[in-house]
Amino acid sequence: MKYINHFERRRKTMINNNYYPIKRLVTFSVPFIIVLVAVVFNYSVLAENFPTKEIELIINFGPGGSTDMMARIVGDKVSKHLGVPFIYSNKPGGGGAIATNYIINSKPDGYTIGTGGASNLGTLLATSAGGKIPYSLKDISGIARAVIVPLVVVTKKGRFENFESLVKEAKQKPGMIMFGSWGSKSTSHIMGELINQVTGIKMKHIPFDSGAKSLVAVLGGHIDIAISTPSTSLSNLRAGTITALAVTSPNRLDDIRGVPTLKELGYPEATFTSYDGFITSSKVPKERLAILQVAFEKSLKDIEVQEALKKAGMVPAFLSGKDYEAFLESNLEMLKEVAIKAGIKD
Repeated sequence: MKYINHFERRRKTMINNNYYPIKRLVTFSVPFIIVLVAVVFNYSVLAENFPTKEIELIINFGPGGSTDMMARIVGDKVSKHLGVPFIYSNKPGGGGAIATNYIINSKPDGYTIGTGGASNLGTLLATSAGGKIPYSLKDISGIARAVIVPLVVVTKKGRFENFESLVKEAKQKPGMIMFGSWGSKSTSHIMGELINQVTGIKMKHIPFDSGAKSLVAVLGGHIDIAISTPSTSLSNLRAGTITALAVTSPNRLDDIRGVPTLKELGYPEATFTSYDGFITSSKVPKERLAILQVAFEKSLKDIEVQEALKKAGMVPAFLSGKDYEAFLESNLEMLKEVAIKAGIKD
């Protein structure tokens, strides 16, 4: 009996002094587990619930151009995949810098994305000196590359018979022939200057804030040629109001098979294609970025979307977000070389 009483007193003493490790473990673990579960649960909910409202898609050129058309064709399909509406906002100017700067300085929550391609993430950076462009490729995350875009040299019907007649007149009138682009330091600007370099002519550059406006200027006789895209110029080409003199792609284009490449005309150095895709701020959480990337990949691999892009004169050329970032890095170095040779700089 004394032994039992002694054991009971010892057991009570151990309990009161927290000598039982299991009790200490439970006392410590319960609140910790509650907090851990709450964190994991909230993290999962945040990821799964994105997006829950409309997404703003910033377009770095004005309405009617190839970038605008590409953004709306793809964006409409992505909107259906994500189950939220897209708001399209055109913010032209500065060769695409205004729109890009807006994207990277917006709240990095995944609800502001935009277009990013050869102009705002290529030629603009390639021709910038002294940090005048307020962003770099490190400030963006790639969502996807969507298309590559051949360029086409167009003129008002009857202005030039062919590309060689353009070169001949330009040599006779240095600085008098005017070419339009969709923005200073854009790919169309680079292309026009590259034509100057390889042909030995000197055309004057006239920038506009969209490809559509440069085409209007051609039709109105205000400029002699425009460096355009098939998507921007195709309807006028089919209507016969403008003439295509040459394409910049390595091969002829299906929709305008009768138009020769610059390579065929004896200027292989002028072979070039633009490109376009989608980006967002590099500060957007990886989980939300991944959701956007998956939705864009599904949309860009959709047959209807691809056919719509082809019909608009673009070539579907999907790259994943990471691959697009790598492509932008390597292409920037090439564009720097082209810009130096073309004499484009700040």
